[in-house]
Amino acid sequence: MAVLAGKGDDLQAVVDQVLATRDRVVVEHAGVPAAIMMSLRELEGLEYSIDILSEPKMVRRILEGEAALQSGNLYMGEELAALDPDARFVVRSVTGGLTLAPTARANEDDSWGLCASMPARKALDELQFPVADAARSFVFGRLLVDPATAGVELHGFLARRLAARVETALVIYRLDSVKRLVRLVEMLNIGGMVGRADNHRW
Repeated sequence: MAVLAGKGDDLQAVVDQVLATRDRVVVEHAGVPAAIMMSLRELEGLEYSIDILSEPKMVRRILEGEAALQSGNLYMGEELAALDPDARFVVRSVTGGLTLAPTARANEDDSWGLCASMPARKALDELQFPVADAARSFVFGRLLVDPATAGVELHGFLARRLAARVETALVIYRLDSVKRLVRLVEMLNIGGMVGRADNHRW
């Protein structure tokens, strides 16, 4: 960690460094370490990781979602229509194929595929309608357009997973950059999570 100690330090340059490298910068006050500067996305990833890891039931659900993906208990291709039973975000073609709604993808060359665990689909069905609707819009829209920035990286035991808050749901997913595939692991209802502040802005 770099140290920001004096008023002469170029704050903008330090912020640019933090955003570019994901380094953390110690801020000293009267020669004593007093605070840490880090990117907002890094902080949000740490907060979500702590919240999830403090709830064993949520950790278990994530592991069950991952196990379902590994064992083939998943939806992919035409089966993804099960996640959008009203066909609001997935358009079924006459040939039986499946495409996203026109607003979901700006450039087909940059498109990402999707597979979803059976537990994620079940959790989506159990969300209240407005939350489920927003989650479907996110999954079939922004998540597949730019999955790397749609959520924040989790830490520790949850590393290599990303989380995105949609209303009162937390969408947990992994990225397979080689296959350009988003693996939807689980949807967690965090509406009643103790101490959850609604300060996440992405």
